[in-house]
Amino acid sequence: MSEDEIIAAFRDLDLFDCFTSDQLRLLAFVAEEIELAADENLFAAGTPADGGYVLVEGTLSALEDGVAADRAYRVTPPALVGEIGLMLARPRGTTVSAREASRLIFVPREAFLKLVRQDADLAMRVSGLLKGRLARYIEPITRLSHKFSDKS
Repeated sequence: MSEDEIIAAFRDLDLFDCFTSDQLRLLAFVAEEIELAADENLFAAGTPADGGYVLVEGTLSALEDGVAADRAYRVTPPALVGEIGLMLARPRGTTVSAREASRLIFVPREAFLKLVRQDADLAMRVSGLLKGRLARYIEPITRLSHKFSDKS
């Protein structure tokens, strides 16, 4: 993919609405195109996150750890996948695999954070958008917390 195609893919997603053209160009420069074959994993639940992915072509299946395969949800383009990995080095909460051949753009966390740290307004807008998504990530963990508390 060309830099311009990558930037166009970024512009399809609300997270990147608050980035300037120059910031998007910098992200596009460090981004990596990923191609998956059908049934190939993008990442597995529990693996460390090191960035996020923009799905530009194909269809993915996302499955929370411990949930039956028939309850997987479908991800179609344009979509941001694993977005919490852009901000946090936390284990992935889902397993994501390709339902069919798919193309994605990998955005490394370090490059993303470097841009966000350099612009306070950008940081506020990005954190606001990701706040809701982070709550969605943490909710299943919170529901299980009673199983891990020590009530001796």
